Amino acid sequence: MKIEKLSKGKSKKIVLSIVILLFIIGIIYITNSKAKYQVSKSVQIVNGNVNYSPYDFQILSMYKVEDGEETSIDTMPSADKYAIDSERSYCINNNGKNNQAILKTINGNHTIANLNKLDKCTLYFNRTITVTELIASKTTQEGQKEFTDIETADNTGKLYSDTDDLGTTYYFRGKVKDNWVKFGKENGQDIWWRIIRINGNGSIRIIYTGTGETAPTSDGYLNNNATGSQLNSGDTTTFKYNEYYNDNKYVGYMYGTERKGSAGKETTPTTRYEDAHANNYDSDIKQILDNWYKTNLKTSYEQYIDPNAGFCNDRKINTKANEWYSGDTAMGYGTNATAYAPWSRLLDSSGNANTKHTPTFKCSQTDDTFTLPGAKTPSGGDYGNHKLTHYDKTSGNTPIGLITIDEAVYAGGYYYKSDSSSNNKQFYLYTGKSYWTMSPFYFNGGDALVFDVYSTGTLGNYPVNGTDIGVRPVINLSADIKLLGNGTYTNPYKVL
Repeated sequence: MKIEKLSKGKSKKIVLSIVILLFIIGIIYITNSKAKYQVSKSVQIVNGNVNYSPYDFQILSMYKVEDGEETSIDTMPSADKYAIDSERSYCINNNGKNNQAILKTINGNHTIANLNKLDKCTLYFNRTITVTELIASKTTQEGQKEFTDIETADNTGKLYSDTDDLGTTYYFRGKVKDNWVKFGKENGQDIWWRIIRINGNGSIRIIYTGTGETAPTSDGYLNNNATGSQLNSGDTTTFKYNEYYNDNKYVGYMYGTERKGSAGKETTPTTRYEDAHANNYDSDIKQILDNWYKTNLKTSYEQYIDPNAGFCNDRKINTKANEWYSGDTAMGYGTNATAYAPWSRLLDSSGNANTKHTPTFKCSQTDDTFTLPGAKTPSGGDYGNHKLTHYDKTSGNTPIGLITIDEAVYAGGYYYKSDSSSNNKQFYLYTGKSYWTMSPFYFNGGDALVFDVYSTGTLGNYPVNGTDIGVRPVINLSADIKLLGNGTYTNPYKVL
């Protein structure tokens, strides 16, 4: 065998090539190792990034949840249709469930942190729905304009339709258990609401139903925790609509002239309808609602509130009342006995409950339609009186009000009869407590009266200075929000 001896030049080239090759291999190894063990990495998630540290976790399981059914998935679903369920998603950390490993940041992103090698995370993605999809998910039918009886049948999954000042409105009626909403915080607890209706501009009108301490009956239809279903002040859950009461102006959510007198009595009664019902001064009930909104919703939740929908304080005079009651003046100011327009939709010419109520979602007068400054109709026209600003005039807008007596009728309520046949303890607005509406009833010459929902489940009226009537705020959620859940108490709608 012949062995050829390499020259010194060739030997140097081979050694140099080996060194370069080893260097390249080293660079690749170090780069891969650094990528594998870097402190933080990110993967794209449905509505932001999931950051995980210090090691990449080994197992990530994901489930898509729709109509209560869970489906295992390999790819994160579209953010247009799904959102991560922060309350249900979790990671196994140190052989135990550690939900705190999943945190929702202020900008809506979800960050996974505090994980160790071999930890396992399970993410649930819930199907979101739009307001349009909410309506489409229900059986809808045209609503009745006149009601001959009280709705007690199970209307879960059903919506009725009618028209309001902004378009077609869809409302819940009777015994339902799919209009629960969880939105906002009060004293650190979740606030519960019920959907009254979808307004004509697509916004969602909801009524306060209590905080996390409140629970409905076991079937999810009603909220019978009465004291927890409305606002409270110290040791009481009742408020006066207006402390003053002996002038027509005090049926107003706002009124025209400054209060004068003592012990709740006006000493200088108004002398014109325009003076009584101009929107210059805030009622006591408006101040209560303004302060509650400012404290609990304004800072963190105002971006979800609709800026255009209004609240109706219908002060149009019922001109036909004097046909049967000689004392009625149809003047609407001072101490002149006056019935207001909502009266004629619930009472007959004898002052008793109409056999057929004729409610409306439309407000009779622009000045009585309380809206935010700049409120518009869907077509862009000017809408309402633009008076929903905080009573101290320095704290901004307050898009909050009360339910109307017409809305309570649409929901399944009936005005007071001499017997108990008007009591409806089945419709979703029943709480076992009395609470104010925003609808004027009558001025009888000495007292201003406003409609309310009674604790018995019937609809009635009460002097504005009454001390045993509660308050359930009403707000409107924006039409472009997305919702999680199916509206039941166990899976309420949540706002995204």
